[in-house]
Amino acid sequence: MTHELQVPEGFKHYSGVSPAEDNVGPFYYRKDSDGLRVGFRVGAKHCNGMGALHGGVLLCFGDYAATMFTLSGVKENCLTISFNADFMAGVKDGEWLEATGEVVKRTGSLSFVRGQLHVEDRQVLVFQAVMRRLKKPD
Repeated sequence: MTHELQVPEGFKHYSGVSPAEDNVGPFYYRKDSDGLRVGFRVGAKHCNGMGALHGGVLLCFGDYAATMFTLSGVKENCLTISFNADFMAGVKDGEWLEATGEVVKRTGSLSFVRGQLHVEDRQVLVFQAVMRRLKKPD
């Protein structure tokens, strides 16, 4: 089994909803007593010419995480209004990257989210996002 296929126990692949994320990922999620965790195994297809996770893939995963945190526990859709991120460290091929975060506030039409991406205890990226809340079609 290659490292690209090794996913920590309990993580599930959420596929078929967004073809772009299925193509970039695959991304995974797990709900536990600490809340929602989102993760993915970095593979060669995710890396830049220096062998590190490409910044665009890192941002895509951060946006996916912000979406998952926004939708956790609610029956609605959302789209990203803004996404601000600070890069803190690189990620290597083969590493398991996780996101943790929270919805700071919900209004009638917006959710304000903050989170971080990390490899074990190494903080990789911190983000803040504003998400537009949308009702699911009947």
